[in-house]
Amino acid sequence: MKRAVCAAIFLLFAAAPSRAEEPADRPAQAMGWYGGEYQACGAKTSTPEIAGCINDLAAKWDQRLNTAYQALMTSQTPDQKERLRIAERDWLQFRNANCDFYLNVQGTIANIKYAECKRVLTAQRTIELETEARP
Repeated sequence: MKRAVCAAIFLLFAAAPSRAEEPADRPAQAMGWYGGEYQACGAKTSTPEIAGCINDLAAKWDQRLNTAYQALMTSQTPDQKERLRIAERDWLQFRNANCDFYLNVQGTIANIKYAECKRVLTAQRTIELETEARP
């Protein structure tokens, strides 16, 4: 019986993904500029394809952000709901202004930089709100 329990525990840990194998939607993979989930986009052959791929990733993070925001709002007092509403509005203004900075470089690389900025900042904010919404 003891051997069976030890074998089961071993198999459980052996089957678990290592940190390096984490899915791309996990924090360690999502928040690094030009790393993690970006790598699949960086393998594309043209700037429009790369930017489109990054924009698709950012859109997924944006959907997840909206879900996290709504979940967090449901657990807040009226005062905290108003603070969160203001914080989210201000954060969106910051993200957009910050990422607009990257559009002011010459060449098509600006589209990639802009998309990557939105992806990374949106992923960071999503993880922040998801963490706060946990019981």
